Amino acid sequence: MAKILIIDDSKLILHVAKSILSKQSHQVLVAEDGKTGLQKAAIEHPDLILLDLILPGIDGYQVCQQIKKATITSDIPVIMLTSKSEPSDKVRGLEMGASDYVTKPFDEGELVARVNIHLQIRELHENLKEKNRQLKEMANRDGLTGLHNHRYFQETISKDFQRALRYHESLSCVMLDIDHFKKFNDTYGHQTGDIVLETLGGLIDKLTRASDLSARYGGEEFALLMYHTASQEAFMVAERLRKAVEQHKFQADNQVLTVTISLGVVSFPHLEIANAKAMIECADKALYRAKKEGRNRVVVF
Repeated sequence: MAKILIIDDSKLILHVAKSILSKQSHQVLVAEDGKTGLQKAAIEHPDLILLDLILPGIDGYQVCQQIKKATITSDIPVIMLTSKSEPSDKVRGLEMGASDYVTKPFDEGELVARVNIHLQIRELHENLKEKNRQLKEMANRDGLTGLHNHRYFQETISKDFQRALRYHESLSCVMLDIDHFKKFNDTYGHQTGDIVLETLGGLIDKLTRASDLSARYGGEEFALLMYHTASQEAFMVAERLRKAVEQHKFQADNQVLTVTISLGVVSFPHLEIANAKAMIECADKALYRAKKEGRNRVVVF
């Protein structure tokens, strides 16, 4: 069932078209002038619009143009209803963005067929948009851990740091990596190392807020970006994650492994942080200190 808006000043046409389309189980909305039609299109966002070209006030050409110009309605297919037989009138309507036309008085079979065709095209278009969205999301994810990847993290922190700077918002960054990760690969093999990385990614995802950003920065290093979060709160989040990892039993090939992580935390505003690059560098310096001071700890820059 689709939602269809008919814009026509003829009560007879509205009645006939609504009757035909209602029999096809569609939800039919009506408007008797262009202004009302534009309002209903914006509010109801129908799946398809049947639009008469001759209307009081704003004519159908202008209505079609405005529908296609507005972001909220631009993707709605428009079928013109016209009693004009001049090809130039139909061409003008198509140039304004209409997808098709039906000449009045219309044949019931033709109207249903044209409506169904454009509803199918719209459905295919929506499916394609969703597939593209999914592909884009996959391109932003690390294949092993499911967290965001290095490229996406870099793009996001650059953009979000500028926003924090502009609106004087708190922003915290955490860099962390697995202590002595090389030994997992050397002792147990790379497959076990991958299991450790994947499990840690799951823990990070579980223990961070949905509104924050978590990413695999590279190798055994991960990064967190926490919005509206000052230094003390960021430290608490990092410490909670550190403890959770330390207490978690990582399982691989019937072996139970103990894993610890070191974390470096930095928060903006900070006198030494003027851009996103500096923020990452400072978080890295704090991480280096955490490892130098004995690992399995959180250090704030």
